[in-house]
Amino acid sequence: MPEESPIPPSWLEPGAPPLEVDFGCHRGVFLLGMACKYPGVNFLGIEKQSARVEKCLGKIRRQSLPNAMAVVGEGEEGLSRWLPEGSVSIMHISFPDPWPKRRHAERRLVKKEFLEAIARVLRPGGVLRLMTDDGAYFSEMRKLAGDGWEELAWEDGLERPVTSFEKTFRDRGLSPHRCAVRPISLRS
Repeated sequence: MPEESPIPPSWLEPGAPPLEVDFGCHRGVFLLGMACKYPGVNFLGIEKQSARVEKCLGKIRRQSLPNAMAVVGEGEEGLSRWLPEGSVSIMHISFPDPWPKRRHAERRLVKKEFLEAIARVLRPGGVLRLMTDDGAYFSEMRKLAGDGWEELAWEDGLERPVTSFEKTFRDRGLSPHRCAVRPISLRS
């Protein structure tokens, strides 16, 4: 990795517990919920706003969660800065900003280059789980993931906490758009 990583080196060693990443962890509701529910898995939150990362880290310390960590990062740089190739079991991306105006579409997180960066950091057989409330953005994500990715069943038997955005969306009586995909490669 290009610089000193705040991620405990033991998280990245061969034989380490699985590493799941909550990309865009916001205030850490999902991240901390997963770390509490699954103590045998390591959870890394990546968030572009440093104030949110500091709040997450404070909650992690108060709850004494040795399997949770949050770092500042954005886009492909947020992945390549902290994560070596083949280190992540599951990447969660929930409710990324849809940037609905056409002139802002290039600001969207999920695009071809970002999916390539995710495929690089996923372990063989690793999974990307996408969830959004924006139907048009979801269609674009699925189209992008159609090339070189295979769709899996969303339900995998694991119980996951509801994100803050998901709760707001469901409180309106709506169901989010979601899919789970895995890169198609010789590594699978």
